[in-house]
Amino acid sequence: MEFWYRLFGVMWKITEKADERTRSRQTLPPGITVVRGIPYGGDGDLYHLCNAYYPEENDGKLPVIIDIHGGGWMYGDRDSSVLYDSFLASRGFLVFSMSYRLVPEVTALDQLCDVNSALFAIREKMKDLPCDPEKIMLTGDSAGGMLAFYTAVLARSPFLRERFGLEDPGLSYSCVTLTSPVAYMNDRSLMGSYGRLMWRERPFRKARKSYMNANELLPHAGELPPMLLITSAGDVVARTQTMKLYRDLQGNRRNAELLYYGKPEGARLPHVFAVQKPDSPMGRDCLDKICAFFRAHIPE
Repeated sequence: MEFWYRLFGVMWKITEKADERTRSRQTLPPGITVVRGIPYGGDGDLYHLCNAYYPEENDGKLPVIIDIHGGGWMYGDRDSSVLYDSFLASRGFLVFSMSYRLVPEVTALDQLCDVNSALFAIREKMKDLPCDPEKIMLTGDSAGGMLAFYTAVLARSPFLRERFGLEDPGLSYSCVTLTSPVAYMNDRSLMGSYGRLMWRERPFRKARKSYMNANELLPHAGELPPMLLITSAGDVVARTQTMKLYRDLQGNRRNAELLYYGKPEGARLPHVFAVQKPDSPMGRDCLDKICAFFRAHIPE
């Protein structure tokens, strides 16, 4: 399996450098306070850190967004979505982002454990920041979408928390937004072969392990918060997976909405376009709809 890790590692390194070039040309919105390097896990690992973003002018009680970055489980950190998180914060939210350890040093399950551990630290940090802990949206993109979906399900399922060996961080989510989530990691597609590798299973042999696909969690999920799923015509990485998750949520009578971008102005929008370019016209449109979805589900 080490050959595949090296191969995909090279591919993601190229993607990461391209993303860094994109971020270097972007301008952060003004008036945003950034709190960097909030530790979690208590082990001093450089991947066990969070950031927080919020508008300098606020009333002291901001709704909270917890964002989990993507990157194919193999690259990225809490700064990967700095522009996206800053633009969300500029709309009147306090946004937390987190790093987590990366494959192949760990597995996707270890990353889920990291996210769960980060939530404990975020819960405590909310006491020191202008947060309203009763108004929380969980979000994630691509691989982070998978981690966000699993986190939302685990929050409502003592059975699955026991199966995954995780404690309850004690956070309740008003809603969940998933941008191009890759949530089927053990099917017969090429993505399934890649996903099995993230769990340290042989890539071209279907694993016996349960709970690697989103639909395997749903029977044990309990009542889930409302979910908004986002994809686009040009999302060759996760359009199929996003649509499948939407159908499975509907088929299990879950509250789910789909935001699909076809060809606005004749262009196919790529994978996680709103996260990569939230300052673009379609990126702003998507963020407006995400924020409207959150505000529609904020408790009175």
